[in-house]
Amino acid sequence: MNHTAHCLLSFPDEQVLLGNFIGDYVKGRTWERYQPEVQRGILLHRTIDSFTDNHAAVRASVARVRPFAGRYAAPIVDILYDYLLCLHWERHAPVDFDTFATWAYNGLDKGRDIMPASLQKRWPEMRTGRFLHGYQTREGLEWVLDMFSRRLPDDLNLAALAPFFFTETANFSVEFNTFFPELQVEVARFLETNRPSSLHTIP
Repeated sequence: MNHTAHCLLSFPDEQVLLGNFIGDYVKGRTWERYQPEVQRGILLHRTIDSFTDNHAAVRASVARVRPFAGRYAAPIVDILYDYLLCLHWERHAPVDFDTFATWAYNGLDKGRDIMPASLQKRWPEMRTGRFLHGYQTREGLEWVLDMFSRRLPDDLNLAALAPFFFTETANFSVEFNTFFPELQVEVARFLETNRPSSLHTIP
């Protein structure tokens, strides 16, 4: 899952939000350097990624994207699923999108000083560009895919991928709407089991 899903699955806890948002930048056991509330979000990020990678519906989506994206099919599906989350927002989210996005932007602003340095550098541009809103439209999704492809050594066939995805949106939606409620259940289980008091205590 990409930014929108990770942020939504943190709602309404701002410390979990911050940890979840920085999760890709925190490697190995360095999560133990953070306060327990933020640790919880980092470990939640890893749980979300693992559950997603091993879900049958997600794997079906990845298989259909692979002819266009090769070994990058899985991260491409993460991006596509953020678009589908926005498309089916009322089905999966407890609040309207703008209320959620405002909460996320403000919460991440409060925690920007403890973001890893590379993310701190990117954050002002992401915030100004209202990065979560970009997944609401086809134009925004295609922009995200283009930015992603520019960081890769191999060219993706984006010219064919985007039309294919939008032609097959209904089929991708079936897979997403099967997967996401099960992910929400897994997230609730993790948060109930892993409370801050049960995590590593910083001396």
